[in-house]
Amino acid sequence: MVKQLTVFIENKPGSLHKVTEILGKNNINTVTFSLADTTDFGLLRMIVSDPERARECLKGELISTHLNDVIVVQTDRTSESMFKLVSACKDYNIQYMYVWSSRGEATGVVLKVTEGEEAEKLLKDLGFKVLNEKEAYLL
Repeated sequence: MVKQLTVFIENKPGSLHKVTEILGKNNINTVTFSLADTTDFGLLRMIVSDPERARECLKGELISTHLNDVIVVQTDRTSESMFKLVSACKDYNIQYMYVWSSRGEATGVVLKVTEGEEAEKLLKDLGFKVLNEKEAYLL
């Protein structure tokens, strides 16, 4: 499992800038992120180099955050790989997923599913490469 930082931001100019500025000033690197927004607010889901410290730095600036565990699976960029991954998780509630590109042929897929530990074990048993925090950071 990998720690994901979720940041609750207002949907207004400058909100994302403030978050990235705070992380940058504290030498916390962003591995990947996904931003889902509504009319009034957004959920910025991030994999960062130091999630605990990132949370504390943002909390110090009165920005609401949450840490949770996600599964990061390394796949290639084919639709067949994505189909195999989604099929393997079909009996779990996939709450959300997002993908980031990286160098070479590898892609990281971030999954938030119910019964995460059980899903992670199943994915490993099926031959998927499930990454830990250090591996995800290097992808």
